[in-house]
Formats: sequence, C-alpha cells, structure tokens
Amino acid sequence: MKEKRISFCQGKGSLTHNNRDFIAENVDRSRIKDNCTFIRKDLSCVYEHLFAESTERYNAKQKRNDRKIQCSYYEYLFHQKPSNSVATAADKRKSFYEDVVQIGKKEDSGVDTEDALIVAECLKEYMAGYQERNPNFVVFNAVLHMDEATPHLHIDYVPVDITSVDKIHKTALHRP
Repeated sequence: MKEKRISFCQGKGSLTHNNRDFIAENVDRSRIKDNCTFIRKDLSCVYEHLFAESTERYNAKQKRNDRKIQCSYYEYLFHQKPSNSVATAADKRKSFYEDVVQIGKKEDSGVDTEDALIVAECLKEYMAGYQERNPNFVVFNAVLHMDEATPHLHIDYVPVDITSVDKIHKTALHRP
C-alpha cells in the first residue's frame, strides 16, 4: 500500500444518512451490505442515561417549580424532541457531533481499488480504540461506509465531562 493521507472533519450529523434510512444518490445500493455498524443507540436513550440522575438531583434542590426541568434534558436544552439530525441550542451547543474519518482519496483508496480493504481494516482498527482514546465523547452511533466512492467512518457522539454532569445543570439557563 502506498503512503496515504488521513482526513478528519466534522460531519453534518445525519443519522438517517449514516444508518441508511435515507439513501442518497452517491450510494451504491448493491454495496450497502458491506457497511459495518459498530454501535447504534437511540439519542434520547443516551441523553436519558447521561443526564436523568443529575436532572433529578437538580430538581430536588429547587424550591420553586418554575426552576425545575419539567421535560427531558434534551428537550430542555434544544426545545424539541430528539431527532436524527443535529439540533443547536441558543448557546450554540449541538445535540451531538460527528467526525468523518477517511484514509486516502477516491483515486488511490476508492472502493474499487486494491487498497480499499486495507483502508477499511485500518478504519476498523481506528474505531476499535476510539472510545478509549476519547473518554469524554459518548459514542452512540458509528458506521463504516463501504457503499460510497471511498471507505470512511461516521462517528457520532455527545461530548461530556462525566465528572461534571452536575455542573451542566448548575450553569444551565433557567426559563422563567
């Protein structure tokens, strides 16, 4: 395999695209079966798991009902129900982030080249250690696409300092 560059960029964050609930024109339907799903969790369940306990503790300390969080923490932050696309809060915080990782270019690592399988194995190895290398990213969706021009990873995560979940509630804007 020749020397290649790795590209690492922020994606738009479309779970319907990543999980092939929506199939774009650049997708080869016959190769969808070659995609590899590493993890696929519901975003609302992830927020519930991460923030439910601290939200309960926060609410228990409030003396006024209008200061309590009456809905899910996701809905409190983003003023909508969880969806398959990124939502943005008033403070520019996003509901989740996406990294897209690719090795090589279409010309030297495309799905029809000799190096495509080697690149795919490298991306699988990269994904295998991703959560350990990034302990403050709670990965809830990760897919290796082999059905587009080049093998590439979509890694969707919620960035959280697990030791500071309560601080999030303390600094959250209260709705009067």
